[in-house]
Amino acid sequence: MTNVKLPQSELNEIYSEGEVEVNGVKYSEVEIGEWTQEGKYQSASVIFTDGEKTYRGYVSRSGSPFTDWHWADYGDADIVEVEKREVTITKWVRV
Repeated sequence: MTNVKLPQSELNEIYSEGEVEVNGVKYSEVEIGEWTQEGKYQSASVIFTDGEKTYRGYVSRSGSPFTDWHWADYGDADIVEVEKREVTITKWVRV
């Protein structure tokens, strides 16, 4: 298992812009998960790649679509390497 270290702000940028370059490495969005409600917060998974390996992290926000969203930006994002496997259904699983 290989982990990549990114600040939460960079993961938020992958979500909003589709890609980000950090220390000469380009990370690109592969798939965005559905938003889930957790109290006053919403979170969604972000699957992204560096071109060789694939990773998953989560973005979260609070607020309202009628006003502004406030995006969580708390230090390093919790990111793990993942791969797509055929199970009963196809989903991303941690490696």
